[in-house]
Amino acid sequence: MTSTSEFKHAMRHVPTGVTIVTSLKDGEPRGLTLSSFASASIDPPALLICVNREARSYLYISSSHIFCVNVLAGEQRHLAERFAGKVREKQFDGIAYEVDATGAPVLSESIAHFDCEVAAEHHVGSHSIFIGHVVSCRARSGSPLGYFNGGYHDFGIHVD
Repeated sequence: MTSTSEFKHAMRHVPTGVTIVTSLKDGEPRGLTLSSFASASIDPPALLICVNREARSYLYISSSHIFCVNVLAGEQRHLAERFAGKVREKQFDGIAYEVDATGAPVLSESIAHFDCEVAAEHHVGSHSIFIGHVVSCRARSGSPLGYFNGGYHDFGIHVD
């Protein structure tokens, strides 16, 4: 069986987009930086995210049954770093956001967002895979923020 360190080393060589997954519990917004998400179904629209159950945001998603995947633009690295654990309390102080159908925060200037209701949760090792039915989504032009080999990169790909 592959070791954890071998797996991490190999995964660092897979370029991914960077998202902030947000949720809401008892009126308090919460978010975490996440690169583990994918489309799960086109009809009906659904996607999946993988969240470490040790993360505070896990409880927000698990109990509220809502989440929003915010796809970051190249110039939003500061948000990726902030929600990756740099700020633990009052994460949204000074952060511009609005809400969509579920009430989960939609970060201003993200190049896309997918507002979801949790359809299922599956435990795999230290993480949970949440399947979300997409109840609303939007996209705008921009270049996505990427993650590769342990660092953030503006992929320089302009999406219309």
